[in-house]
Amino acid sequence: MDLVNQTFYFSTFIILMGLMLGFVSQRDEYKETEKIWYWPASLSFLALSSLSFFIASWGSRFFLVLSNFLLIGGMLCLALLFRSWRNNISQQISPYVWVGFSILSITFLFLFGYGDAVSRVYIVSAFITGFSIWQLWELRAVVQHNSAKQIQILIGIIVLQIVLRVVRLVVLYDWPGEQIEYLFHEGAIGFSIRVLSSLCVILSCMVITHYYLDALWKLHRSSSRAIESGLLHSLNALSMVRDNETGDHILRTQAYVQRLAERLKSMGIYEDQLTPSDIEHMVNAAPLHDIGKVGIPDNILKKNGSLNPEEWEVMKTHAALGERVLKAANADGDKSLKVLETAIEIAGGHHEKWDGSGYPRGLAGESIPLAARIMCLADMYDALVSERVYKEKWTHEAACEEIARHKGKIFDPAVVEAFILEKPFFHRIAQQYAEG
Repeated sequence: MDLVNQTFYFSTFIILMGLMLGFVSQRDEYKETEKIWYWPASLSFLALSSLSFFIASWGSRFFLVLSNFLLIGGMLCLALLFRSWRNNISQQISPYVWVGFSILSITFLFLFGYGDAVSRVYIVSAFITGFSIWQLWELRAVVQHNSAKQIQILIGIIVLQIVLRVVRLVVLYDWPGEQIEYLFHEGAIGFSIRVLSSLCVILSCMVITHYYLDALWKLHRSSSRAIESGLLHSLNALSMVRDNETGDHILRTQAYVQRLAERLKSMGIYEDQLTPSDIEHMVNAAPLHDIGKVGIPDNILKKNGSLNPEEWEVMKTHAALGERVLKAANADGDKSLKVLETAIEIAGGHHEKWDGSGYPRGLAGESIPLAARIMCLADMYDALVSERVYKEKWTHEAACEEIARHKGKIFDPAVVEAFILEKPFFHRIAQQYAEG
């Protein structure tokens, strides 16, 4: 039995120390916990308590008392931790800290001076049960404004721990065969309850660790989204500085791209390339399709009339220029943004044609990225129904006929089929966000 106890408590010590070291090593990342020492303190207390129980199995009364003292200290720190989760009011906890420290000091002196095996179980179980009830009370308040799954799980674990502690006291009082003659020399029921109670503590610590990791992940995701959004807005602004297109053009083409992608998915076409995140990236990247025009000279970009062949060859370079600009913004391959990867595909491929006669690379068929094929049709429709310095705007019906006529030539046949089903939507958006 001693060997089983020694193995169990030493393993517990290793697990808890691992959790504590993992938390401490990431302390700079946990911005919300910089001033909260209760969590690493509780892990330290509980880990050292397990180590003391391990040492006490050789008959050391001092380490036995110390282990109980540290166990109560760890439970107190957990209660203080949960208190600090209530609307970040950790600065109001000082009185609780001093009261808890006083209780621990008195308990330690009593156990060391007068406690026998049975009285220690009674006293320690009573204190741990009390602190567990306190933890439960604090989490009840926390869950009212924080519905994290981890908190709900913690409540269940603590309820189980309270039940186990109460059962432990009942068994010790009413079951003579479970009386403790010497350290860890209790019956199977007492041993099982003690191990289960310790496992509840370990499980609580693992759930709390997951709670903090989850909070850290959400913080990083929020920061990443903020950076991504800022970068997209900056690139959009750069694109519109040189381009003659308006904000309404961006709104229209984004709406067209989203509806075409969703229609293709509902038709069961390209489903593996049209997940919700894929469609979101396409919509967010759509405004960057002509960002390469920042590199086109003003005498060509802003010419009041049609371009001659030489000028047109220069204008066609904007697709490759846009691709290079966006690749430069997405230079860190290990941390590249998916939305920029999609934008690169769109900028470099939205003038490619299904039959291979497009530019800049002459790609054909499905070798053209899907996002670019969708953008190609959306951009073409918007260009046809919008007025330009070099042409009159087309009617919706004429634009639809032109797109249908180039099915399988300029456009992906499946994308054209999706467009045909969405013609009323395109007409409505074109009217809703008409320029002027």
